[in-house]
Amino acid sequence: MKNKGFTLIELMVVVAIIGILASVALPQYSQYIQRSELADPLAMASTIREDVTTFYLEQGRFPKNNEQAGVPASKFLIGNRVTGITVEGGAIHISLGNKVSMPLQNTVLTFRPAVVVGSPTSPIAWLCGFDKPVTGMQAVGENKTTVPKDILPSSCIDRG
Repeated sequence: MKNKGFTLIELMVVVAIIGILASVALPQYSQYIQRSELADPLAMASTIREDVTTFYLEQGRFPKNNEQAGVPASKFLIGNRVTGITVEGGAIHISLGNKVSMPLQNTVLTFRPAVVVGSPTSPIAWLCGFDKPVTGMQAVGENKTTVPKDILPSSCIDRG
């Protein structure tokens, strides 16, 4: 009579293959989760960007702080993944914390306005994180981004 089934060696090979696949997939999944955690801060920043843009269009300069921008103080701009949002010289600094994963705890994501050199009435563009302005434009404010580059959306990294 012939035995049917798998040998111990065959089962060990299958387990080893599953282990290798899991070790490759798990880090990618973790980065995917961390990137998705930036959706809330990005949405909160869009409202603040509108306020900063409005101030610039009305005053011809960028607001120095939250009060000038017409937004609440940083300690009142909080969310599930945001511990505060600060406006500094037109730049918007989003402090991450609360429910974000460990690699994003106590990090900052910055949005900076970019203006056309020599044309203050031209529309402004917004730069996220480490993104650089295109030729003919100049970034305003300091970039304080500390979010790891491998977690940032591709629009926040200078590819040029």
